[in-house]
Amino acid sequence: MFKTKWVLPATLSSALVLSILPTTGIHAEAKTSVKEVAYEKDLATSSAYLYKQALVPTAFSNDTVMAFARSNYGVNKNYYTTYYNEVVKSLKADGVEKIAAGSLSKTILTLNAIGKNPAKIAGFNLYDEVAKKLTDAKSSPLVSDYIYAIIALDSNTQSFSDETKYADANVKSLVKKLIATQFANGGYSWAQGSEQGISADMTAMALIALSNHSKDASVKKSIDRGLKYMSGQLTPEAGYAPWGGNSADSQAQVILALLANNINPKTKTAFIKKENWAISNILLNYNKKLGAFTMKPGDADANLFTTNSGVTGLVAYDRYVKKEDSFYDLHNASSKKLKIDATAPKSVKQTKLTNTSKAISGTTEPFATVKLYVSNKAVATIETSADGKFTHALKKSLKANTSVKVYVTDLAGNKSKAISYKVVDVLTPATPKVTKVVTGAKKVTGTTTKGATVYAKIGSKTYKTVASAKTGKFSITVPALKAKTSVKVSAKKGKYTSKSVTVKTK
Repeated sequence: MFKTKWVLPATLSSALVLSILPTTGIHAEAKTSVKEVAYEKDLATSSAYLYKQALVPTAFSNDTVMAFARSNYGVNKNYYTTYYNEVVKSLKADGVEKIAAGSLSKTILTLNAIGKNPAKIAGFNLYDEVAKKLTDAKSSPLVSDYIYAIIALDSNTQSFSDETKYADANVKSLVKKLIATQFANGGYSWAQGSEQGISADMTAMALIALSNHSKDASVKKSIDRGLKYMSGQLTPEAGYAPWGGNSADSQAQVILALLANNINPKTKTAFIKKENWAISNILLNYNKKLGAFTMKPGDADANLFTTNSGVTGLVAYDRYVKKEDSFYDLHNASSKKLKIDATAPKSVKQTKLTNTSKAISGTTEPFATVKLYVSNKAVATIETSADGKFTHALKKSLKANTSVKVYVTDLAGNKSKAISYKVVDVLTPATPKVTKVVTGAKKVTGTTTKGATVYAKIGSKTYKTVASAKTGKFSITVPALKAKTSVKVSAKKGKYTSKSVTVKTK
């Protein structure tokens, strides 16, 4: 049974692409200097982007559902149930006739990952159906069909209903068929005999599927040749450029292939170029502003296919770093281990809102929906950016103490309670703080807003001065004060006048 770390990213070499990575036994290498990279935040944000694009999964959302099922990203409580129901609905309506063996194997893997039984679903045993497709004399399986079938069979204890009947489609048989498709240069192609289809990511896929069978001498030889081919394809950035630009799709597969074969991509010198390595390379395609991966570094638009690859590649590495069960070691997978997000956003990091502000701004979760209310009136609905920021421009500044309420709904549909703020008054000068006034004094002193004009009213007469622009201190010259004289002090700046304070001489 399969006991290594596996991951399923979508990659270039056909829509059927798969990845795996191991739990233990990393090859020791001399210490090599590499770039230290922090991937965790980028993984979280790109996961949110991916989720936003597929809030309601379909029967064919295997790549995305699998990525979330094996990651630490929380989804809506109905997400996995919806996927399962859609698979059942599709099988009942259309059967499996039009589904390729590779795609059906991906469904098996995804169902196992969410704690469902692929051997008993809508009247089908999907393992048997894959075997039928691979052994049908009229069929022409793709290399990826062999790969996915091997992984589906290795990843869990379930299998065919009749091992003898489907012996030609068992793992041992499929492994032999797979290594027979390898080319002289060590590479693998998406189709048997198609030299033009040879690529690093297809080769990586093959090595992933073979990794659990490396005790066989012929398999080990195939793996070694494949590793040499992949190393030889590296660019100076330690990546792959099948279209003339760095490919996160290819890199995701290679990361997983290395780990599947007990090779740490951070230390294997054959896959490091001038301190560049797999994780630093895959992040070249991550666009922080978009919160997603692009087909090539510098592209203006996000690419959903590549984002799926980037996310699953990082998820695989993250599981490896955390020493969790491997991505495709699904023996312990269950619905109870799926992360569900049922927690509403609790706060907004609000940019200080004053009566001079030109906008209402803040920060919360990435790609959340923010609803703004001013004096209990809805004024805007905004989607936050990849970094969780939002801004609503104001036609004119709000008055001091105006009530502003913010409601945040995250991607999982959890809605916050009202998060309330008051507009801060920065225009009205502070109420003056007057130093103790004694009988006979000829000065009224204290502090207020810097640069404000300060008034001292004694009887019917008013005296004034301007508070220090640096300290806010003031000193108003007045006639010698008699005992129990009331002095009313206030400050004004522009059109705004502070509250007054009255003091009596002592």
